[in-house]
Amino acid sequence: MGAASVDPTPVITRGHNVAVFVPPVPGAALAYIQQIVRRTLVLTADADRAAVFGEEGLAVSGLERAVRRLAAGGAQRVFAGASDALALLRRSALKPADFGAIVIAWPEQLDEEGAEALEAIMAEADKEAQRIILTAEPGPGLETLIERYAFKAMPFGFPPAEPPEGWAPPAPIGPARYVIARPGQFTEVQRRVLDAVNPDHDEDLVVAHCPASRAEAGAAAGRTGGGQPPVFVIEAHQLRWLRSLFSPLSPLPLPTALDVLEQRSEAVRARLARVAEREDLDRELFLIGPLLERFDAALLAAAALRLAGGIGQPTRAEVAAAPEAAAQADIPSYAKIWVGVGRKDGAKPGDLVAVLAKEAKVPADAIGKIEMRDLFCLVEVRPEHTPLAVRGLTGIVLRGRRLVARVDRGPGPGPGRPPRRT
Repeated sequence: MGAASVDPTPVITRGHNVAVFVPPVPGAALAYIQQIVRRTLVLTADADRAAVFGEEGLAVSGLERAVRRLAAGGAQRVFAGASDALALLRRSALKPADFGAIVIAWPEQLDEEGAEALEAIMAEADKEAQRIILTAEPGPGLETLIERYAFKAMPFGFPPAEPPEGWAPPAPIGPARYVIARPGQFTEVQRRVLDAVNPDHDEDLVVAHCPASRAEAGAAAGRTGGGQPPVFVIEAHQLRWLRSLFSPLSPLPLPTALDVLEQRSEAVRARLARVAEREDLDRELFLIGPLLERFDAALLAAAALRLAGGIGQPTRAEVAAAPEAAAQADIPSYAKIWVGVGRKDGAKPGDLVAVLAKEAKVPADAIGKIEMRDLFCLVEVRPEHTPLAVRGLTGIVLRGRRLVARVDRGPGPGPGRPPRRT
């Protein structure tokens, strides 16, 4: 594919079809989206990627809210994941023919379901609507996409298919590190990065979003201090772009929950060692002396640690010995979570287990029975993991539906009513 080297902005403003090589960073795409003078529908891979454009127009995250806001009118730009846009089309809330311009943002990120949704949406678009494709991966697949959805689109910014003699790629800016995270996790990851690297001054370490341009990448590298290379918090699909800018580029391992637990455990061990070495423990030894004849010293030490920590969780033996007390505690062995996806959506128990394990980080042994209904399902989770499961499930797109999850409180007061939720 040949590529024009001039700025595509005037061509976009005049309403022509274009295909632009754009780094997979929202800020890079905005420079072109803002030049479109017609009412615009921007289709992305999912709602998370649509949400980052929220300040530029209506970003579809929840379908019910989007239906209401679209009915109110006035949105000059609408940003939506392809699957969400199709769901709104089926509800007659979104009409692609009403838009004078359609932007397909990074179609290479679409999964099979998203690609099918894109085809259905584009079939309903106005034949005279301006078509703009923003992509970070040129190739035969892109040419097919242009032929199908943006006929005769002018290409801009693409690297030459056959570099001219003497051409060489730009030199790397320098070393950098990266952490892969989901959209919206930047602040949390930034804190974890600072804790892991522990620079003398926080300002010495640059922790930034994926740069939208080479100039932005160079500026981030220039702000580093104390010899620390910058750390970029990116999504997985942005890694190829970052590799084109920095070398060497390496992942920055962050402590896992197990690592943190081990660190805390080591701190407790150190405190115990200091007490054993420095304190007068005659009184305590006298107290446990009779027990040493019945129990191993290590077991007694563990019991003392449990008491000192105030964990307060009953052992299995205690629960078995006092069933009436356990019944009165009103704490079920599993909590039930109501999730707004069911059999009619094509969802299966394995789908929920995968989301809980991968996205919510709920251990497999903490997941109980999954009861599938037509329009929703009930998932059993150990009570201590319930908040984590609700947060992890809510907002995830599964089988074309954006999940809503709440703790289930049992059936409502009337027959046939859905479960009460909080």
